[in-house]
Amino acid sequence: MKPQRTACARLTGEPRAKALAVATTLLVSAGSALAADYDESLLGDLSGNRLAPSFWALTDGPVGSNGLTGNNVLSGRTGRSLGVVDIDYVNVSVPQGFELSALLVGNSTTSSGALGSFIGLAAGNTMPVSANALSAVGLLGWRHYTQADRMRNILPDMGSAGQGATGFTGPLPAGDYTLWIQELATGSYNYRFNLQISPVPEPGAAALLVAGLVLLGGMARRSRR
Repeated sequence: MKPQRTACARLTGEPRAKALAVATTLLVSAGSALAADYDESLLGDLSGNRLAPSFWALTDGPVGSNGLTGNNVLSGRTGRSLGVVDIDYVNVSVPQGFELSALLVGNSTTSSGALGSFIGLAAGNTMPVSANALSAVGLLGWRHYTQADRMRNILPDMGSAGQGATGFTGPLPAGDYTLWIQELATGSYNYRFNLQISPVPEPGAAALLVAGLVLLGGMARRSRR
């Protein structure tokens, strides 16, 4: 990569502009790496292969239509037609220094009912659980989401869903995770999820806060005496 950057730096005028245009085209057309936000209807279908999910690097930058930091919006469609099931698998990457703090269901999400729309979460860059599995063993968590979940953070619900899932509490740390999104009913249904990340609180800042509270408490006790 370093020699290529050096070569590009020597280009000027029209050759340089053409080189930059080619580089931009390659970045935009790289199907393996999805930029936040990702809309399946505009940018192409997500992978249906649990062992080779689409890759999506989450970001804390001011991206997307709302321009707010920490928001990563995934929009797609799943369902069943003529016996063919459309399943979406996405490998999301939480960057170092951040944590996955919320998974909000968007207000354009549709669902067939309480046992129809499904989202599963596993650690790593593949989905270890088959779509035909009879239990949630191998998942960190899961949920049957409905339209009643719109504008709710379902991450805590996923962490306590049970049925053999490992379970989790609180935000998820930096690393790779794989989402499994599926509609069990016949028909076509939209989903929209906002995966929110936030900076990990610095231990030093937390320690200073505790020390400050202890100091204030001591001063208050001395004042009363």
